[in-house]
Amino acid sequence: MSKGEELLTRYEKEVEAIWRDMTPKSRALGERAEEFTPGGALRSHSTGTYLAYCDRVDGSHMYDVDGNRYIDLIVGMTSIIGHNHPKVAAAVQKQVPKGLVTFMPDEGWDVLAEMMCSRVPSVEKVWPAFGGSQAFMWAILAARAHTGRQKILKIWGGYHGTYDDAFAMPPKASPGLPENTLDNILMTNWNDPEGTEKIIRENKDDLAAVITEGVQTGGTIPPSDGYLTFLREQTEKYGIVLIFDEIVNFWLDHGGTGALYDVKPDLCVYGKGIGGGLPMGLVGGHNDIMKLFSQKEAFRIAAIAAHQGDPVTVAASTACLDIMTADAIARINSNGELLADGIRGVLRDVGITGQVIGYGNHQSVHLTTADEVTNPVAYLMNANKPGLREAMALFRRSLINKGVITLEALMALRVSTPLTESEIETTLAAMRESFMEIHPILKEVAPDLVA
Repeated sequence: MSKGEELLTRYEKEVEAIWRDMTPKSRALGERAEEFTPGGALRSHSTGTYLAYCDRVDGSHMYDVDGNRYIDLIVGMTSIIGHNHPKVAAAVQKQVPKGLVTFMPDEGWDVLAEMMCSRVPSVEKVWPAFGGSQAFMWAILAARAHTGRQKILKIWGGYHGTYDDAFAMPPKASPGLPENTLDNILMTNWNDPEGTEKIIRENKDDLAAVITEGVQTGGTIPPSDGYLTFLREQTEKYGIVLIFDEIVNFWLDHGGTGALYDVKPDLCVYGKGIGGGLPMGLVGGHNDIMKLFSQKEAFRIAAIAAHQGDPVTVAASTACLDIMTADAIARINSNGELLADGIRGVLRDVGITGQVIGYGNHQSVHLTTADEVTNPVAYLMNANKPGLREAMALFRRSLINKGVITLEALMALRVSTPLTESEIETTLAAMRESFMEIHPILKEVAPDLVA
């Protein structure tokens, strides 16, 4: 066993001992869950140990069944308004006595639809779904119906839900997907206009859509100057539908990342973030494509489900849009930059080389010697280097022990509206301590990263 492996093993035992002392009820529940749920406890990424069971959430905090409180920098994967917002809760409580599902028109939906169309420059009509995966399924159906083409071009490192064509990536189909799904999937690199232009040009007669995020969630990597504009120009040139994935990034700007980067996609897909804590999905876009959802049209796609646009979720989503004004977004973007600057300072102080990149309320920590991080695939390859991967996994577990929850698989940080500057300072103090703990480990497993 190398010295680095020895240090990792010792540190893992220390971190696990603290965790077991903090969370005996969660451990017992997790063991019980394995009897009835595949893999045991539900709704989280793997942490390398058993998971904390949530008792309740409120604002920027999560409370577990053992009485521990955590600053939550995941917030349900984009519930940027925070947990259990009182205005959302009030809207839901007002609607519940009126009914949960009617299968009849509801004026609440009309209000929400008008709000979205007024808010997003590229959106002229919207259509409801249950969540991001279903919304992407329908957006891809619409793109294919509109163009009469089959192929989809996606970006390496992106994630767009679990619908077959949105999830599939060459060279091998995921378990359960037909191999021929890959026949219609093309991939390109983020921030690579030359390579992307070649793929689009060579497949222009077969491409129905190009799918992208405004900011790549894998590593929270912004677009290089002009990259999104380039995608817009190329897709317009060949009559290809440009689809923006706004599920994670919508709250970076009042009108989403299309407005942020002054690009008008043909379709936008929205998900859980808009629901204010309830499951929600939307497809929005230009009239000439969105008419494919209309029941008045003879030529239309199958995009109907009994509970879509249910009045409770619509009420929560409407309240969420009311809360997330331009001023509210500007404030959390400012707090996000405050957190990012603080982490940069911590890294300098403890002598660890890295970057904090992203935009506003979405940031990610990258331990790297690279001058610039522009490609999510390169980022993931670096983050998964043996030794560094294990050290950062233990760093995140140490943070949880100190009362700060980040996304385990990626060092992704989401700043919500209720997060205070005091809580940012508490987070930075926890990070400082945890970075100091892994410093001697990094000297052995990734010596280029430490001073």
